[in-house]
Amino acid sequence: MDRVTGPFDGHFVASSASEIGGRYLGFAKVCCQRPRSFWLATLCEQPGCCAHLCGGGLFDTPEAALASAELMAQNHLRNRTVDVATAGDAAMALEPTPLAQRL
Repeated sequence: MDRVTGPFDGHFVASSASEIGGRYLGFAKVCCQRPRSFWLATLCEQPGCCAHLCGGGLFDTPEAALASAELMAQNHLRNRTVDVATAGDAAMALEPTPLAQRL
């Protein structure tokens, strides 16, 4: 079972559930372009853009496994956005102050 949802913050989430011993494990791919399916989703080469994630454990139904993987993907996107903003703030703080401003 697989599906594509989104966009979330400009990205799409392709998710799939695989049966393992009668239970289900979800997987997700965070993509910057809408894929036709989980299996056809490709991740771009840009650092920090796309990701391949595993869901949060084994579940009794494929729907629960998909929901877990999609939640992890959405959390990844939220954290990535925060990390990018924090990195920009940190870079600004590290820029040297011109000598004229220090005196």
